Formats: sequence, structure tokens, C-alpha cells
Amino acid sequence: MKGQKRKLVGIGLTTILAVTMLAGCGGNNNKNEGAAPSGAPALANEEVTLKILFPGDPPKDLDAVSTAVDTKMKADGLNFKLNFTFVPWDTYWNKQSLIVAGGEDFDLTWSHIANLPQSVAKNVLLPLDEYLDSDGQQLKENTPDYVWKGAKIGGKIYAIPRVVPVAQNNDTFQIRGDLRKKYNLPEIKTLEDFDKYLEAVKANEPTMIPLGINTTGLGREYLPSYYANGDLFNSFFYIDVTQQPLTFKNLYESEAFANLVNKAHEWYNKGYTPKDPIAAKEDFGNGKTAAIASNLFRPTETIDGLVASVPGAEIEFVQFQSDKPKYIFNSVDNLLAVFSTSKHPKEAVRFVNWVHSNKENYNLFSLGVEGINYKLDGNSASYDGIANDKQYLPISWAWTDMRYAKFSKNITPAQLDVIKNWDNGAIKTNLIGFSVDSEPMKNEIAKVTAIVKEYQVPLYSGLVEYSSVKEKLLKRLKDAGINKVLNEYQKQLDAYLSAQK
Repeated sequence: MKGQKRKLVGIGLTTILAVTMLAGCGGNNNKNEGAAPSGAPALANEEVTLKILFPGDPPKDLDAVSTAVDTKMKADGLNFKLNFTFVPWDTYWNKQSLIVAGGEDFDLTWSHIANLPQSVAKNVLLPLDEYLDSDGQQLKENTPDYVWKGAKIGGKIYAIPRVVPVAQNNDTFQIRGDLRKKYNLPEIKTLEDFDKYLEAVKANEPTMIPLGINTTGLGREYLPSYYANGDLFNSFFYIDVTQQPLTFKNLYESEAFANLVNKAHEWYNKGYTPKDPIAAKEDFGNGKTAAIASNLFRPTETIDGLVASVPGAEIEFVQFQSDKPKYIFNSVDNLLAVFSTSKHPKEAVRFVNWVHSNKENYNLFSLGVEGINYKLDGNSASYDGIANDKQYLPISWAWTDMRYAKFSKNITPAQLDVIKNWDNGAIKTNLIGFSVDSEPMKNEIAKVTAIVKEYQVPLYSGLVEYSSVKEKLLKRLKDAGINKVLNEYQKQLDAYLSAQK
């Protein structure tokens, strides 16, 4: 349920949560066998090993859980075996490219919408349309069309998306609800409410940092209708979807951006954010920070760790301007994809179907063996009494299914209702399914991105006043070719919108 882990925003963190990949795999896996692009089809009754690449560290008790999954698959007629490879986050995307360049026969991999266009352009991933037709019929039937649209490049489906609430779900903060109640503060709905919360923490909790290093949760306050590449922290452009025609503009030239980072600077001067944001870590999970920028799902990931560190702690998430429309700019985030060099694309898609075909399969792959790796506590998963080395915690945010997901008992029913109903009434924009081809201006993008990275933390943490760096930043971006990039993006968007008509 995380996004790209090492970003300083909660997207990814924030990120993230559920894949509605509804599946019905049935019968003998000898049916529908076919040749993959880089290999011969599996022989009848031959065991197929699916090689899976994921980021991060292997979960605990992986071998034992994998054996249990293999056994259950064989009982269900799928003669598959899973073989996992985990690589560090900072080398993950490069590893995908090296696998394809070397012709290695990996099968499944995690991807993300932010990287999907680039991965397709590099021929890292395989189009899945024919395999979904033959082995993922229920996936197609149970995933809304607008969600599939978000996973398409050039009219072809390149990944299996998870179906989660996506309407500006990154523009939030998460706070310590127990501290809010301790200081008799009202439920936080406005920026003014949030200011009072930070002030109370600063005045009464001398060992705590009131707010983490990142302030992207302010996006909803200052940029409520701005599409900013799905990730405000890393974007250098925006589109205001309330204005027609839809137009790419320089984010750093906007008044809204200036207002956001000026607020961050105000908080820094008041001592609400770390004195050294470059070296600071987000310590919300261990009780040392009272609020952090977040996404809608991050509290479900951090609550158990926080409660273990601070018994009685509560998490609340906050989104400003909740009375204003929410927009869906893109319908997907985390994805499961198949390598272009896979020898078993049919089996890979069929495996995903199997995981999501019922709660037993899903729980086994996502939580491990009940009673050994976790316990059921009503509708929640509990690790009370489970040995630490048996707490199997995979990257299940990459495939979580809202129908079967077991959330912590520390997440209240009211919070779960908010999550499940988040997209109700959200406006689907014409940007859904649009992606840019970066090849025509890859050199300029590299230069612009390098400059942006220099300013991300200082600006979003409030370390510097924007007026002191704005003129120099805008000149550097212009010299690097940002206008050429925006013009190319605009040309591609205009073509996409014209084709939709």
C-alpha cells in the first residue's frame, strides 16, 4: 500500500492500497498454453516457475509462505512455482532495464504509472491485451473501463492496475488524533485548524517535531484543481482542469505554488518543521513527529507501528477544502506488469487471476498462513502472539484487493468508510489515460529534472523563502529548455484529446 517508498511525499507513498483484480482461474493449467514472445510454451504437466521481481527487502518467512502458495496453486490445478527476487529501491528501475537488455526470463514485476510510459518506450513491458482476453476475463469484467484506460499506452494495456480511490488522494496529512483530543482541538478541516494543532504540539511537546519535512499536503489548499504529474513534489508543470483548453504551465511560475512554499517557510520559521530538513527523517511511526504529508492509505500502513511505539496513539488523516470537487486525473497508480522477455506471460496473468479469485488465495499470498504468519481478529489481521520472524509482510500494497483486504483493528470503521467512499462524486477528467512520450525532449527533461531536484526539499520543507530563489530558478529552468518540454507536452495532449473526440 505504498507508492514509491523513497520519495519524500506520502504517495507513495505515499503512497497506496488496493487492486480490484477480480479473477476466476479454473481447471487445468494445460489449457490455453501458448508460446511467449521469447520462449516455447510449457509442455503438458510441466511445472512452470514464475520469476517475480519486486523492490525492497524480502518479507520474513518468504520461503515457507511461497511453499504454501505453491501447494495451494497445485491443488487448484495451477502447476506453478514462485521464485522471487528483491532488489534495492534505488536500483529497481535500472534492474528492470538490465533484465530485458540481458534477455533474462523474469515474468512478473511491480510498476507504477509514473514510470509506465518510460518502461514501455524502453520495451521493458509486454502488452497484455491478448493474455487478458484468454486468461483474465474476470479482470476485464470487474475492472472499470476508465481504470483500464489509465493503464494503456498507445491503445494497448501494459499492466494490470489496482482499483483504488484515486481522487487527489495524495493531498493529505496524517496527524496524531490522540494529541488533537488531548489539547481539546476540533476535528481538523481547515488550514486554520491545522495551524492550531501544530502550535499546540510545539508549545506542549518539546521532544516532538510538529510536522515532517514535506508539506505537499498543502496542495489541496492552494492547488485544489491542479494536475501536477500525480506527484506534486516531483512535478515541474501543472494543468488547471477548471480552465479550458487544458494547458501545460510551469508550476514554479504559478502564484499557487508560491503561496504553498511561502506557507512552508512560515511553518519553518515557527519551528514546526525540522531545523535540518536535509538530514531529517520522518519519525511519525515511532511517535517523534506529530504530523506528516501523506496519502489516503498511509495511515493503514503506519498505525500498528505507531501504536506499538506509543500505546493509545491514534491516526487521523486530513484533507483541506473537502467541500470542493475532487478530481480524478489518472485512474491508476501501482501496477503488476509482465516483462517483455517473459517466457510465461499467460501463466503470469493467470496467477494474478488466481490470487484475486477468492479470499483464501488472496489472504495466503498477502498475509501468509493463518495462525503462523498472522491471526484473524474479526475483519482485521492481527500479529498479537506471532513471532517477529514469522510476521510475513510483503509489498501487498502492489495488489491489494478491497474486497478481501484485512485492515488493522486500530483503523476505525469511520476511517475505513472514508477510504472506501473517497471517490464518490469525484469528477473524471479528460486527462485519464494520457501519458507523454518523453523521447523527443529527453535531454531537456533530464536537465530540468536535475534542477528541480536541487530545490525540492529546501522549498517544500520551508528552508528558504521563495522570493530569494525564484528568479534564479526560473532562469535556470528556461535555459534548460522547460518551455520546449511544455510545448511538446502540449502538442501531445492536444493530439490525445482530439483523438478522444
